[in-house]
Amino acid sequence: MKQRSSLFYGSLILTQNILLGVGNPIAKYGMSSFPFFLYVAVRFLMGSLFLILLFHKKIFKGMKTSFWMPGTLIAALNAGAYILGTLTFKYTTATSAGFLFALPVIFTPFLMRFISKVKIEKKKYIPICIVVAGTYLLCCGSGGFVFGPGEAMAVTSSFLVACVFEFSSHYLEHMEPLLLAAYQSGFTGVVCLVLGIANNEVMPAFTGVPAAAWGALVYLGIGCTGISYCLQNFALSKIDSTKAALIMCSQPVFTTAASFVLLGERMAGLQTAGAVIIMGGIIYANVMPESKPC
Repeated sequence: MKQRSSLFYGSLILTQNILLGVGNPIAKYGMSSFPFFLYVAVRFLMGSLFLILLFHKKIFKGMKTSFWMPGTLIAALNAGAYILGTLTFKYTTATSAGFLFALPVIFTPFLMRFISKVKIEKKKYIPICIVVAGTYLLCCGSGGFVFGPGEAMAVTSSFLVACVFEFSSHYLEHMEPLLLAAYQSGFTGVVCLVLGIANNEVMPAFTGVPAAAWGALVYLGIGCTGISYCLQNFALSKIDSTKAALIMCSQPVFTTAASFVLLGERMAGLQTAGAVIIMGGIIYANVMPESKPC
């Protein structure tokens, strides 16, 4: 039963990554019609409002004094990770960024050791190495890899994501996952709204934007933000951050598949091999026994 439960919560992270993987090429289209920070602000505030409207009773009931300090820490880390990660695409290639965004799986075992006092068994580094190798083949195998300012931003973003995962996993035992999801979304939305105003961004007229771009924004706000954070937080309340980060490595696979369907982009042989290796590593990790406390 314990293993079945772990597989179920792991499947929540996998479902989240299907939503995000499909959302990445959709975001590429939608963002071309809006100023960056205001677009992100609307997306995240929409996700937060969606959760509040549906789950306001549980969310308001979970607003305890003990929530705000760790909740704000997680929300701030989340905002920094998303903003840095998105800006990365201005300074590096999507393939290099895609590989580096998988690096939370490298950072989480060390964060678990110091924050949750959980030691990762040596054998669990095997699927981590498998997934990192597969991600490299998927994202960088045919084009090589260089390290510059954009790559440094991507690594920093990945570290912040790892921190979000570990602190969420550590604190969610005593938090309402729906409240944290709404707070994460709202916090990031407000930060981006302030940045948008500071950069003198102006939203275009409603009729001046294609209907498909508005549809993309709604999908990103509800599916890739509100629902996505719910799935993530419910999962992290039951599984450790390293397992969640491993499953998160499936996102480039779904992004590549969605890009093929929506944008007509095709995978080379090495990319296909990388996708298979990633999924194999994730499956291998999910049939292994759980880590034990130090």
